[in-house]
Amino acid sequence: MGRPSRTASKQSPDSERLWRRFTSLFKSDDHWKKCWTADEMVDFLIENETRPPSREDAKAYRKRTLGAFQELVRSSRQRGQHFKWEGNNTISARTQESILQIEQSVADWTAQLSRLEKEPLSNLDLWSDIIDAWESLILNTPLPEHIYIHPEIALTWKKFDLKLELKRLAARKSGLRFPEFEPALAMMLVQSGRWSILELLKHRLEWRRKNNDNPFPSSYESSLEQWAEQLPDVDATSALEDGRSDLRHLHFVTIDPPDAKDFDDAVCLEEHEHGRTLWVAIADVAHYVIKDSSLDATAQARATSVYLPHAVLPMLPFRLADDLCSLRANVPRLAMVIQMVLDDENNVVSSNAHEAVILVKENLAYEDTLDDARWNELFTLAESWQQDELRLNIQQGEQRPRLHGEDEVSIEVKWPNKATKMIETFMVKTNNIVGEILGKAGAEVPWRCHPMPDSIDVRDLNKQLEALDIQIQLPEPRSKSKGQDDTDELAGLLGAWAGQNIDLSGLSSNNEKAEVADYLAHVSAQDARDEMLDGLRQAQEQASALRSSLRRVVDQGLFQLMNRARYDATNIGHFGLNLDAYAHFTSPIRRYPDLIVHRQLKAMLHNKDWVYDEEEMTSLSEHCSQQGRMAQLLEWELVAMTLNYHLMSSESQNWNARVIGLRTPWIFLDLNDDGSMHGRMHLKQLSSKKNLYVDDYGLSLLEEARDGQNESVLLELGQLFPCRIRGLDLWSGRLDLAPL
Repeated sequence: MGRPSRTASKQSPDSERLWRRFTSLFKSDDHWKKCWTADEMVDFLIENETRPPSREDAKAYRKRTLGAFQELVRSSRQRGQHFKWEGNNTISARTQESILQIEQSVADWTAQLSRLEKEPLSNLDLWSDIIDAWESLILNTPLPEHIYIHPEIALTWKKFDLKLELKRLAARKSGLRFPEFEPALAMMLVQSGRWSILELLKHRLEWRRKNNDNPFPSSYESSLEQWAEQLPDVDATSALEDGRSDLRHLHFVTIDPPDAKDFDDAVCLEEHEHGRTLWVAIADVAHYVIKDSSLDATAQARATSVYLPHAVLPMLPFRLADDLCSLRANVPRLAMVIQMVLDDENNVVSSNAHEAVILVKENLAYEDTLDDARWNELFTLAESWQQDELRLNIQQGEQRPRLHGEDEVSIEVKWPNKATKMIETFMVKTNNIVGEILGKAGAEVPWRCHPMPDSIDVRDLNKQLEALDIQIQLPEPRSKSKGQDDTDELAGLLGAWAGQNIDLSGLSSNNEKAEVADYLAHVSAQDARDEMLDGLRQAQEQASALRSSLRRVVDQGLFQLMNRARYDATNIGHFGLNLDAYAHFTSPIRRYPDLIVHRQLKAMLHNKDWVYDEEEMTSLSEHCSQQGRMAQLLEWELVAMTLNYHLMSSESQNWNARVIGLRTPWIFLDLNDDGSMHGRMHLKQLSSKKNLYVDDYGLSLLEEARDGQNESVLLELGQLFPCRIRGLDLWSGRLDLAPL
């Protein structure tokens, strides 16, 4: 058996050059069949090759050549080319016939992929094997057994990589130009009919799970599901004998979205001879989920329910979440109830907590209450509380896609209405009251904290507004806490600026300070918070008088100014709600921090030791914050994927979008001009040759003139810009746009 007549080029891989050099010395079939070690190959080469004179001595020559063959043996184990891995650190040389077969197979694959690019995906007889391969590639699973170049070398030969060529085919066929191949693979699997939108979303979640980027299993452990299914319905008589309050006479109602199943809160406004009382009942999940049980460990690991377009990934088994804990109408339910006694001006003059049995009379949707006079008093109470609030009010539309069956998608934009605001007001009040009750009692709590805006962000926004000639300037956020007076605040600021080497004790105030409870010691001072909130409110009012483009600049700037809320064992207050003490209590079916608060409240009611200490609360707060952020990212991503799927079949691919952000190299646009759907456009879409850049304030996209001195404005923040859809990423939800 001889070697191919083709001479080796300078670009040939090392294995090919060594193969040509080595096999040129073979004198019998035994050499082709032999399994060679690196040492044996070097010895064979030295013995049979005529080596020209050189300055390199024999020892150095052997060492260098041995290193080359040792590397060849190592590389052949991972990717055998002209040599085959035979085990035990040995390799054999491929025959000329075998190599010719492999190279013919590469040529066949190249021709087949080229022909397929012109064939419609509907011709499944031609595409079936390729679609199988695409599915494996996006899910990172082994390719089907029949997808290979040659049985001996699998997927790569020289510079030909079958996996890469299959991905490139998907990219060319899809027309997408994302830097990764996954969007093209996902598009092809959907367009070919292999995946429905439902399957796409499920595969995305599974892919994230495999990559340790989705901590929320799609199903519950079967043992816990079975245990939950065996739990008996509520026995009201036994519950009352155990000391619960009987509140079944109250006309509790739940008011939720029309598709809700986990009713975790109910309200009742009671008129009586002494005045009025607002009752807020919350499902008593802590009665069923015992601390440190297997169910508790699972619920704690999840820490939250995740609401996706196609499903809910629940914190609790469905038997508890949708049935036994859910405050369904006309069945007795265990509840933790907060009683708020009101005066004639709707002030809460006293409040109490009860473990109770309730009987919800109606499960209502938000829309059911809007034109029903029975709920006028509830609306009036909520509106009176809303008028007294000085709180943040920055809202955007929320696209809410929902799946029906495998492929049907419905889209609605969710905006707050009178009913949603009413329930939100009552829940905020309840959370605040429970926070105060537990704070005063000295309980460790996973406080829901929302920091004030950062000073540097406020300064940047002020500079941006000044550059736009908008006469709005926000006040500088102050770091003063309730335990400080003005002198202490100044000392703290100077200490932070100067460092710890300067003695600032002389600045301390000698005035007596008001007593501040321990749980409020780190909360922002009311005057500092009010000053910032009032500045934001005035900015919104002033922005309403501006033309639409400038108004959107201000609205977007204020929205981006807000810090992320978090759970924390140290209470710093809730800036956005303007509250000193805020603890999540009203949604224990879907949030673990609420379950923690319920357990602490029960411990207080029964005069028992606190269930959690400071160290455990710190750890749980951090965990719940992290899980909440991950749940939000998953929700955003799958909503965006579903919206992109919906856009794929939309008749209109053109939009008059609002420019909401300019950050090199991207232009960010709001497609509906309502905050519900965003896309991005690369600067190169406007020009790949001209020198384009964003100004220092992110207000304008500029083009540099040829002389390098002058510049012209191409577009400005806040303006409407006509664009079209350029790329829909069905795999991770990105939306790329281009100018019309």
